[in-house]
Amino acid sequence: MRLDVRAAGLNFRDVLNALGMYPGEAGQLGAEAVGVVTATGPEATDFAPGDRVMGMVPGGLGTDVLIDERFLVHVPDGWTDEQAASIPLVFLTAYYGLTELAGLRAGESVLVHAGAGGVGMAAVQLARHLGAESTWARSY
Repeated sequence: MRLDVRAAGLNFRDVLNALGMYPGEAGQLGAEAVGVVTATGPEATDFAPGDRVMGMVPGGLGTDVLIDERFLVHVPDGWTDEQAASIPLVFLTAYYGLTELAGLRAGESVLVHAGAGGVGMAAVQLARHLGAESTWARSY
């Protein structure tokens, strides 16, 4: 599907990439974005032109991108483009780490290292949402 990008998230990886400091192949700038669907292919089933979507969008700092619909979700009502563009990667990373890797359950506790960063703040919020007790530590 084709997406008219309205806002993109900027992550630390993008900063390292722009400074030429990323170890290895950093890929395109931008990895998450929000935009409006302008065209879909024949196999697209979840979205139609005009839909406002957000998600993992490699090259999301561009103005017009092609993206597989499996990487996108509808933007919740009431969210600004900027809010929607800042959510996908940090929350997907935190969710995967807490639920899939750690198997965090309600009633458990978790210490989130670097809890003041993007993924850390998402982890604290998700842990509380899952019914766990979370504390965070500042990294120095």
